[in-house]
Amino acid sequence: MTTTTAQPNIAFALVRDAEALMDAVDPGATLLADHDYGPITIRARRVYTPTQDTLTLIAYHEHQLVATIIASNNGHRVTARIHQIFVAGVLFKRHGDWGFVGIGRVDGRRRRFGLTANRNHGWRVDVNGEEPTLWSSLDDAATHITTTYAPAT
Repeated sequence: MTTTTAQPNIAFALVRDAEALMDAVDPGATLLADHDYGPITIRARRVYTPTQDTLTLIAYHEHQLVATIIASNNGHRVTARIHQIFVAGVLFKRHGDWGFVGIGRVDGRRRRFGLTANRNHGWRVDVNGEEPTLWSSLDDAATHITTTYAPAT
């Protein structure tokens, strides 16, 4: 999982495994050494209070941020969300429940990129001033952004 288009999948794997990771990480800050998420570094910080248990996961590939995930447990259930994700050369930040917004430079101009998940497990790509496109996977959407726009961070 070293390609730009495959790295976002790590974020979804961390969300999927959040409950198990909460059990595996002690309160405080640590570096997860043994994991099956590919050649990335994962920093973890767990904060436990009597009312809430929170785990922040920050994944890096070399010096590039791949994703930031925040998981919490209120005693009844664990919820986890992606707060930042690096896709196709653009750092996207959570925007609403199902979307992400990022700014990238294309031909020297700032462009606003939007990624929105849909109910069919597909992705909608919005680039300011252009017609939105739909893609069946995040990898396909990332490939489209990379080949069409080649954004620089």
